[in-house]
Amino acid sequence: MSVTVEVRLDAKSMADFMVYHIFTGKAGILTLVLGGLNVGFAVTFISGGRFGLAGMFVAFAILVLAGIPYLIRKKVMNQVEASERLRAPIRYIFDEEGIETVTADDSGKAEWAHFTKALSRKRIIILYDGERHAIVLPVDELGDQYRPVVDMIRTHMPASAMKIRPVKNEPGMEKGASDDQGDEQ
Repeated sequence: MSVTVEVRLDAKSMADFMVYHIFTGKAGILTLVLGGLNVGFAVTFISGGRFGLAGMFVAFAILVLAGIPYLIRKKVMNQVEASERLRAPIRYIFDEEGIETVTADDSGKAEWAHFTKALSRKRIIILYDGERHAIVLPVDELGDQYRPVVDMIRTHMPASAMKIRPVKNEPGMEKGASDDQGDEQ
């Protein structure tokens, strides 16, 4: 059995992916630690009655924790909207052997063994291979093929590599519930 989907990456989906990808890497974790330190310093200065310094650290915390993700989103959205190549349709064929990717310029197939991680965010499903390359699937583009794609991924990847939660309210599932047995909420 195979499942074929054709998707176009929209700017919001790509921005979600890039923010997730950056903030789960070393630079993103360092940024989050820096933002947390700024919040900690602000609380310390507030408790000591030094409100001017507290305000400065609150401003830095807002800049680091909200401003940087905003700037990343804005830059990625502008790049996607300006690039025909990024908005071109991509066809993915999921079968028992792996995932075939077909674009207007190129095609290739990766075996299931190459994929190390599958996860979902609000509007996207991300499949990572061992080299940190990713397949980004906008959930809205999958339509009726959402469940067959997730089932195919779940069948061929180890449970420890799966972090896919339902992103749509599907019949028979409570809102926010996960059908992944390895997923504790």
